Amino acid sequence: MRALCCIGLSLLLAGGAFSQRRIEDMTDEEAAYLKDRLKDPGTLKGFLEDNFSGNHSIWPDEITLFKRKFGLADDTLRGILTDICHETARKTEWRPFQDGDPEETLFNKRRLSRSIKWLGYCADEPTKDFLMEVATDGTKAWDYRAAATVAYIQCADANQVRDAIARFFIDVEEGRYAPDASTFQVYDDSEGDPQKREAIVASLIVALAREGDKNIFSCRDKQLAERSREYATSAQRLDMLKRMSKLPPSKARDTDPDLKKALAAFRFRFFKTNVSTNLTELMARDFGKPE
Repeated sequence: MRALCCIGLSLLLAGGAFSQRRIEDMTDEEAAYLKDRLKDPGTLKGFLEDNFSGNHSIWPDEITLFKRKFGLADDTLRGILTDICHETARKTEWRPFQDGDPEETLFNKRRLSRSIKWLGYCADEPTKDFLMEVATDGTKAWDYRAAATVAYIQCADANQVRDAIARFFIDVEEGRYAPDASTFQVYDDSEGDPQKREAIVASLIVALAREGDKNIFSCRDKQLAERSREYATSAQRLDMLKRMSKLPPSKARDTDPDLKKALAAFRFRFFKTNVSTNLTELMARDFGKPE
């Protein structure tokens, strides 16, 4: 029986087996075994490479728990992730994911994208600069630039978050694109940094006010309203909802029902909050200081 248990524990070192389980569901015995094995840098690197290559990887909301549970210092993790990133960048030449990619090519592209995302959880200043370079490099495939954008926001301070969201999600001249769910993961991870959370909320409000895609707006509006009561009950949100509701019906299953539900919440609301959708005001605000 003990031998079978050891075999089962050893499977945890295979990324595919581990990645389909939540870290919080591991037994104490499994966690202790893995923590001891991951003390070796080579084993840790191999573990991450295997995990990153699979269809499923460690859930983004578990990266912080992964670091804490297995006692991984930022310097150690950052060095290994940087090695994986540079090695896979040479192999993939920053090319996009494509149907028909050979298996090992696909694995290396996944490793590159995921190592970039993980760097946001252990970045120092040079790493932060590297992430911004990737995010703004038009010669690199979109997948890696998007990963670098979110990773940068993850490790940035409050004012840097504002600048990054304005640059990538608001400024049309920079080639604006829509914030994805990962931005809200950063918000959730920033529980101990109220200024950073406020910067994310304030910046996304300005971004949503300029969003023209009904499906994207509906999804992000719902996520933002769940995190900010001021936005959820604001007169400005009501105006956005009305504007989006006038667009042609969406083919997406949840878009129009979610918009109708959000509008209905305002039906008997006599008092509404106010939030700013002004980009100039956003950029003039110092989020490093509590209001």
